[in-house]
Amino acid sequence: MKKKPRSDSKLDSLPTKQKDELARWLTEENVSYEEARKRVGARFGVLVSSDSTFSDFYHSVALPWKYARSRGIADDFAKAAEGNFEPAAIKRIQQLLFEAAADQRTDFKALSTLAKILGNSHRHSLNQERLELDKRKVKILEAKAALADQAKQVAGDKDLSPEEQLRRYRQIFGGS
Repeated sequence: MKKKPRSDSKLDSLPTKQKDELARWLTEENVSYEEARKRVGARFGVLVSSDSTFSDFYHSVALPWKYARSRGIADDFAKAAEGNFEPAAIKRIQQLLFEAAADQRTDFKALSTLAKILGNSHRHSLNQERLELDKRKVKILEAKAALADQAKQVAGDKDLSPEEQLRRYRQIFGGS
C-alpha cells in the first residue's frame, strides 16, 4: 500500500525541475543519500537531516520518474528499431522489468509497456527465424522440383536405352 507523502516533506515540495534533478542524481548517478543531502543543501538551499526523507522521495518520486523515462526511451527505441532488439537491449529491458516488479511502488503501466516491448521483440525474432526456415524449405523444394523435371525428361526420352536412363538417373540423383 502506498504511503501518502507528508504535507511538510521538504523534498516533495521542491519545484518540478529540482525534483527531476534530484531523481536523476538518485537513479542515474546513484549518489548516496549523504551526497544527495549535500547537493540539495548546496544547490537548492534545502536542509534535510533524515535518510528516510530521501528514501521516501526515492520510492515515491525517483523510481516512478526513472520508469517513466525508461518507458519513453523504450517506446522511442521500439519505434526506431521496429522490434529489432539487440540481445544487450533485451537484457536491459528484462532488468528494468525485474526492478519494477521488485519495487513495492511499481508503475504498472511502465511494467506492462516494457513487458509488451519484450514480448513483441521475442515474437519478431521468432517470426524472423520462421521466415529463414521457410526460405530454406522453398530452396530445397525448388531443387527437388528441378531434379524431378530432369528425371521426367529422361523418362520421356524414348531414344535412351534402359541402361542409359539408369545412368542418367544416377547422375541426376547422385547415385553411384
